[in-house]
Amino acid sequence: MIAAGGGIGGGGVLVPIYILVMKFSPKNAIPLSNITVFGGAIANTLLNIRKRHPLADRPLVDWDLILVMEPLTIAGALIGAFLNKLLPEAILVGSLVALLSYGVQDVEEVGGIGRRRVS
Repeated sequence: MIAAGGGIGGGGVLVPIYILVMKFSPKNAIPLSNITVFGGAIANTLLNIRKRHPLADRPLVDWDLILVMEPLTIAGALIGAFLNKLLPEAILVGSLVALLSYGVQDVEEVGGIGRRRVS
């Protein structure tokens, strides 16, 4: 939840943990991360499906946004699963490092962490 709140998603934290701490291979850590995030998404949906927005007269879950986002999310997951089967582990790890580096840089810029001066 902390990773998702920071804007990098749960997989960006889970994959390195599965690889470095739990000693899974990248080919196994990536799908395990996907199913872990999927389980968390189902739990969050079940907990929030009946809740209402605290400031507006509407459901807490924005179903219209889900209908717009999910087709591309599913397409990305299918392409990623295909690439996970096709590519060697060295390229997967290099891609993971590049993507996570970009994600950390983006979060730093949005949060202002990278540009603040301590005086």
